[in-house]
Amino acid sequence: EAPGGVGGGVRATAPLLMAAWALAPCRACPRGLLLWGAFLGFHAGSGTHGSEIVKGISYGPVPCIQGPPTPLCVHQDDFMADDAKPLWGARFRGDLQVMKALGANHVRLYGNNPANSHANFLNEAAATGLKVIIGMSDYPYTQAADNCGFTTGFDCYSQVKAQYLENLKKGLLVDGRYNPALAEVIVINEPDLKLPGIDQPKGWTKGIISAIDGMLDAEKEMGVTGPLVNFTATFSFGVCGLCEAIKNQLGLTAGEAPPPGLGQMVELRAAMLEPGRMVGYTPKKQPGEILR
Repeated sequence: EAPGGVGGGVRATAPLLMAAWALAPCRACPRGLLLWGAFLGFHAGSGTHGSEIVKGISYGPVPCIQGPPTPLCVHQDDFMADDAKPLWGARFRGDLQVMKALGANHVRLYGNNPANSHANFLNEAAATGLKVIIGMSDYPYTQAADNCGFTTGFDCYSQVKAQYLENLKKGLLVDGRYNPALAEVIVINEPDLKLPGIDQPKGWTKGIISAIDGMLDAEKEMGVTGPLVNFTATFSFGVCGLCEAIKNQLGLTAGEAPPPGLGQMVELRAAMLEPGRMVGYTPKKQPGEILR
């Protein structure tokens, strides 16, 4: 069970540790390897979609085939886009149907270009009986000219809000409600390795909290109604020696290291409950309300 675990009925799930384990509000199960990526097994909390054991496949086929019958080359990692439909479409290679036949009930994706529509992918997943876990791109965090990792002191509100607004407009919503196939949105993948690093927890916790703040405002601006999807963050399996919250919780001495990955999760939860004191950020909507 995740330390300081989040109870049922929450908007934000416990952060997922997908490098070696998948953690959610209930018990964690070891990862196996299957097909295109990590096979995840964990209990989803009683949020938008109820409680279930998640069996998911990380999907990133990265094709570039030149030759008969037709050339196929997707020059980006957004495999939810229509350009990749020859891979996942039921009338083509049918990757989603293959995942379902293997016993998966979720598919996780990494690339996410907000310029692309994702409606067809989500609709195809829904028709196949798969829930979808999408992730926000690294673009607003580390790649854009005005990225929050280097230009706004890890305040990612405006950059992520702008990107999520486009996501909402390009297929995540159906008549103002989330597409029923969408289960989780990963706010950022492995923030402890890029905002700016695991030894600066105030940076990546501030980045996550301000990003969620922007995503909530994007929902408000779009007038989203109905069941809301869960937001989460996926951490690395690194050891955070400067994460104080878990040290205090476990009673560790100055020379003792916390368990890999768990320090990041507990640090984020503590910062979400007291963002002003811990990271000097005042959100428009207190993220702690989401946890409660």
